[in-house]
Amino acid sequence: MRAVSTALRSAAWLGPPLVAIAGLLAAPGPSGGAEQPVGAQAAGRLVQPSGGSGCIHHSGVNRCGRGRAIASPEDIVIAPDGRHAYVAAYGSHAVAVFARDRSTGDLAQLEGRRGCTSHEGIGPCAAARALARPTAVAVSPDGRNVYVAATASSALAVFARNRRTGALRQLPGTKGCVSQRPGGGCLAGQALNEPVAVAVSPDGRRVYVAGRRFPSGVAILDRARDGSLSQAPGAAGCIAQSGHRGCAAGRGMRSPEDVAVSPDSRFVYVAGMKSNGVAVLHSDASGLGQLDGTAGCLARTAAEGCATGRGLVGAVELALSPDGRSVYAAASGGDALASLRRDRQTGELRQPSGTAGCLSQGGSGGRCRAGRVLDEVWGVAVSPDGRNVYAVSSRINAMAVISRTPRGALSPLPGRSSCFIRAGGFGCAEGRGLTVAVAVTVSPDGRNVYVASDDTVLGGIAIFRRRPA
Repeated sequence: MRAVSTALRSAAWLGPPLVAIAGLLAAPGPSGGAEQPVGAQAAGRLVQPSGGSGCIHHSGVNRCGRGRAIASPEDIVIAPDGRHAYVAAYGSHAVAVFARDRSTGDLAQLEGRRGCTSHEGIGPCAAARALARPTAVAVSPDGRNVYVAATASSALAVFARNRRTGALRQLPGTKGCVSQRPGGGCLAGQALNEPVAVAVSPDGRRVYVAGRRFPSGVAILDRARDGSLSQAPGAAGCIAQSGHRGCAAGRGMRSPEDVAVSPDSRFVYVAGMKSNGVAVLHSDASGLGQLDGTAGCLARTAAEGCATGRGLVGAVELALSPDGRSVYAAASGGDALASLRRDRQTGELRQPSGTAGCLSQGGSGGRCRAGRVLDEVWGVAVSPDGRNVYAVSSRINAMAVISRTPRGALSPLPGRSSCFIRAGGFGCAEGRGLTVAVAVTVSPDGRNVYVASDDTVLGGIAIFRRRPA
């Protein structure tokens, strides 16, 4: 995820403003009558290993291990089998490949050219097409393919994955990439202008790509058995804000920053940063359609015909709980996580009343439950057991550790267990490799949490070991 404000974030954070931080890191007290997490908030605590086991950086600063082609990493994903990690490195124009130790979570980069694939062979990597400025990466549920969204190429690169070694091989010819731009040997596509997010449906049949620039749309790509992609013409192949350029018409998805798919593959959710909301779409043979009326989107205001909600200003990333009952939206402008309940039959989202509906820095004047280190929250992930949510702040170089109840309510873990921040302090544990943290993921086995931090100088990959209970 995402290079929306990489330059802005990277320039500002040699250190957080102390006056603002002191207030926003204050430990919140318990909310009266609020549903309390199972296990007395024991699940989900993290520890960061020492040395190179705890973080990876392109030059090894801050006691981290060294990695190749990982400058300004924007996204990290773990393969479904848990054996490999893939990093979209914006500054290196590359995808870096790591073997993962499934007992410890440690990452070791593959040797030689298998350890990275870069745009036109930049650096000591295998060469690929359509990889300029990659921002997002996804692995198919069967583990056979890796898809990489590259903003400067306005394209999605398509790779076959060796499930034993983790190595990548770009598919040949037009099977190897889909691009908004002509030339480059890619399949011609639409709604791929500056793509920033990619998701593969759990049934493996479709790949969805959020293109941030005009027409602010989501490309709908059908996936073949070999992992190659095709796009239907016109409205069947994309949905865009107000239906620009022949796409189906959508609402609540201006400047789409993330796309997420329900566990049953029937519904697609889009974070519209400039709409300050989440669009609700249903998937069928004809493409994507939006639910009618206010069921079709939830936003800060009703300006686009959406239901209104809280904690949605600048929505940039989405995470669904494993049971499909909850959707969490990271709102960078609102310094908040919106907690939304999902109807698994209709796909509709509803926000609980009161403070159960959002967790925000300082509580937003009583409208949300008070959280910590959520200033410009940029990434969010839910653990596979559904007991925790992890959120990262690009502005204050931090990660929040949050408990989740069976009904989806959120509350910070107590004390220093609730957060990590670069260099430590303010009641949080030290977290190395968190400078301008933009993406977070939990391993499929639930044993580890990984963070991508895209600062141009200090950005890297942070590695944490998780205590399930």
